[in-house]
Amino acid sequence: MNFFSPTGDLYSYVPKTPSDLSWAAPVVIGIVLIAIIIYVIYVYLQPRPASSLVGPVDLYSPGNAVIVDRPTTSSLLRGSYTLAFYVFINAVPDSGITSTPMLTCPGVWDLGYNAPQEQLIWRIGGTVALPNVPAQRWTQVVLTVEGRTVDMLVNGALIKTHTMNNVAAIAASSISIVPGNIYGRIAIVQTWPRRLPMCEVASNYASTSDSQGRPYFGPDFINVFNGMSAPNTFCPTGNCGTAPVAPPTMVWEFPYA
Repeated sequence: MNFFSPTGDLYSYVPKTPSDLSWAAPVVIGIVLIAIIIYVIYVYLQPRPASSLVGPVDLYSPGNAVIVDRPTTSSLLRGSYTLAFYVFINAVPDSGITSTPMLTCPGVWDLGYNAPQEQLIWRIGGTVALPNVPAQRWTQVVLTVEGRTVDMLVNGALIKTHTMNNVAAIAASSISIVPGNIYGRIAIVQTWPRRLPMCEVASNYASTSDSQGRPYFGPDFINVFNGMSAPNTFCPTGNCGTAPVAPPTMVWEFPYA
C-alpha cells in the first residue's frame, strides 16, 4: 500500500464529494446519542441525597423532634455515609455547660454545643470538638463516615478528621433533636449512603446557601408579588401616591441575622 501517492490505496478512501459523506452523519449522530444515553443512565444511578427535613425547625421546642426517621437511618446510615445540616444557634440558657445536648442518634453518636467556645461537641467513637460554629449565624455542618474515619466539615471546608476506635455502629433509630436545651433552628438536613469527597461537600454548600451563607429555601414569590401593585389607567406603574417597595432580592440584610 502506497500512502504517499495520490493514486495509492489510502487516497481512495478519502471522501471526494459531499455525497461520499452521507454515511458519516448518521454514524456520528448515533455515537453522540449513545454517549448521551450512557451519561444519563450513569447520572440516574448515582446515589442522591435524601432530604429528610427542609425546615427550618425550632431546636428548643420542635413540633416533631425527629429530623431523620428510622427507615432512612437504617437504610442509608450503614457503613459509609454523609450527614449534612444547617444550624443557627441563637442562645443557650445555661452557657456554663461544657456540652449542651442538641442532637442524638442513640447508640451511634450524640451532638452538643459548647457556647463559650462556640464549638460543637461530637461524641462518636470518642469526643471531638468542632470549632467555627458561632452563635447568631447560619452554619452548614457535614459529617462523613467511612470505616473508622470521620471527616467533619463546616461551610464546605474540612475542619477535623477523627479516627474512631472501631467502625461506627449501624443506626437502629432516628436522628432527633434534644429539645429544651438550645434556642435556635435547624434546616436542610440531607443524608447520602456514601462518604462525599470534599469537592462535593463544597459544591453542595454553594448550591444550598445564599450569598450570606444562609440556607436557601428558594425565591419568596409571595412577598415579591405582595410588593407589587396592579397598574391602572391613571397610574401605569402602580406605585403612584405610595413609596416604592423593593423586592426581597434588592433588600440588604445584616449577614448575622
